[in-house]
Amino acid sequence: MENLTKDAQEKLERYAEMRERIAAMRSTAQSADGLVSVTVAPGGAVTAIDLSERALRQSAAQLSASLMSTIAAASADVSRRMAAAVAPLAPAGMDVEALVHSRLPAPPSDDERDGQR
Repeated sequence: MENLTKDAQEKLERYAEMRERIAAMRSTAQSADGLVSVTVAPGGAVTAIDLSERALRQSAAQLSASLMSTIAAASADVSRRMAAAVAPLAPAGMDVEALVHSRLPAPPSDDERDGQR
């Protein structure tokens, strides 16, 4: 029983450390032309947007497209990093990256089901 308690305590400590790392995570991406920079936290929260003077001379559609693609790049990076942080504590076989990206795993195909029989 003592070993179970110790194991549970160690898992709780690793979980707390992981939560702190994730809370502090940020990812910054820059647009291909270097005119836009965006910083994103886990969950897609935009924490900073930096625009150059040249970015402000673009059309609204160009600037919007640049912002959206840069936000997407930063979000994808922080999601990958978050999945890597969570993976060691996840049950075996769990697709953590898919969960982080808010996707449910696909059901097995007929071929996969036939191979498992």
